[in-house]
Amino acid sequence: MLSRLGMSNLSMQTSCSFALGHVIFSLQSFSVFYVYNLVILRSTSAMVPGVHWTLGGLRRVVQFTSSTSTMERVPIELWEQILLKVMEMGEAPIFATSCTPYTFLYFVNQQTHWYRKPHHDYMERRRRLGLVCRTWNEFVLSTSHRWLLLGQGNAMYELDSTTTSPGCRGGVGPVETLSTTITSEQSVIPVLSWVSHILKRPANHFPLRAYTLRLFATPLPGYNPFENLLVGTTSIQGTNTNTNTNTALRSLSITASIHSYAPIALSQISRTFTGLRSLFLIDVKAARQQALTLPHLEVLYMSCLPQELETLQGSMKAWETPALRHVYLGRTRTPLMDLLDCFLGRYAHQIESLVLRRITTYSPLLLNLPSGFWAQFTELRLLGLDGATLEHKEWSGWSVVPPPTHPCRYLLCRLNTSVDCAVDKIHSVWTWHHGVRLVAGHTDRDKYYVVKNDPGSSITSMESNYGVLPEF
Repeated sequence: MLSRLGMSNLSMQTSCSFALGHVIFSLQSFSVFYVYNLVILRSTSAMVPGVHWTLGGLRRVVQFTSSTSTMERVPIELWEQILLKVMEMGEAPIFATSCTPYTFLYFVNQQTHWYRKPHHDYMERRRRLGLVCRTWNEFVLSTSHRWLLLGQGNAMYELDSTTTSPGCRGGVGPVETLSTTITSEQSVIPVLSWVSHILKRPANHFPLRAYTLRLFATPLPGYNPFENLLVGTTSIQGTNTNTNTNTALRSLSITASIHSYAPIALSQISRTFTGLRSLFLIDVKAARQQALTLPHLEVLYMSCLPQELETLQGSMKAWETPALRHVYLGRTRTPLMDLLDCFLGRYAHQIESLVLRRITTYSPLLLNLPSGFWAQFTELRLLGLDGATLEHKEWSGWSVVPPPTHPCRYLLCRLNTSVDCAVDKIHSVWTWHHGVRLVAGHTDRDKYYVVKNDPGSSITSMESNYGVLPEF
């Protein structure tokens, strides 16, 4: 089996050793290899730094543990799954379509910051695996379309989007995560028509699970890109016929130009993408009285102009999202009590992550916590607000504190200013118990800083990360 993977008589440099080390490390996730874990992992540290790895050396490790040499009988399909798992190793699952309270910030960054670090790390792991041998490199190349980032000027959309076999020339192989950025008016129709074909592919091999659309071009007058792309309608002599129902897509993120006039129909999203786990709507326009019914939706991110959120406020009372656990509402000028009445209150008992961003020209008192806040949000682990709110000692949250028995673990502070200065100000007014940690993050950056020392300490100790918070 190992010889089929091209491991025989290989002389590997540091990059290859690094890749193999990760492959062996990933075996611990498969029960068939649990006997070998201790032997292999203990040998890894001595084998990685520039040592030549050969089939014989790896086989001796296996035979040391089992005379039956079980590893040689492992089917190639399992090895392929192991390699895929190694590619996906990171601070958090990079192909995840939902999250936990502790990976919520990382998940949001992926959708709103153009995948900077996760995608770079993913491509580096793929590069290293491809250096091991020809067979591994062929497998890496066969999965090269799993995560596609298409920016302006990328000609990928000119390929045949109906091709489902990864080996076909001139076509696009299996795509699991797709992101498109459109900045040219002339590219709107060809790119979105191409994406529409990807969305309509049969869900028989690596179905498209996550799609991110960044539409920064104003569509042509009379053309609604959301209607054609998301609803899957085809205009035939003025008649629209629904041709698309996608049950495989799990994550949908749409960023529009604030100058766009094309509205998005939330009710049609509900009918088309019935399996969505996460929905991101950024600077989109929505028509009034838009129903949203997504039975599996866990993550809802909305950052629109205040008037757009207010337009939806009435219809949000009837939204049906029974699985909702993580909510981000940006640029709101609506008092929290009104948000609780229109939508949040119905799901308060199950929400685990809640981030509320206000318009900076409005008073921070608009996001005051009501006296019964913690009794309503009994499962909340992460609460996020603006630094301009938390820095004020008059903020009601400094008196409406979570009880010591409450599961809340993090208070997030989103900043437009220096992290150090803001943390010092918040520490000076801190009243929450020691079981809650402060997390500070700059609005335009990927990094977050977890404050490790107790509030009130003269020295601030912070640990940086990319949005994956320690569980404690």
